[in-house]
Amino acid sequence: MKKHQEKVAELEKRIKEADHLTPEEKSITLEKIAEWKLEDKAFTLLPAALQKLSEKIDPILEEIGLI
Repeated sequence: MKKHQEKVAELEKRIKEADHLTPEEKSITLEKIAEWKLEDKAFTLLPAALQKLSEKIDPILEEIGLI
């Protein structure tokens, strides 16, 4: 579980730093991650849901090993 938490934290960091995402895309994505973390869904839904949210997230997910 700790490994998943680290991956989600890394994902959040990289989303914030991503130059190819608009501020609105970053905000929406980070809000969804926060919601899923509260609902304990982040670790099971995160990769598929983020892919649907924005194809621009794929490179980040691949880099940190979530897809």
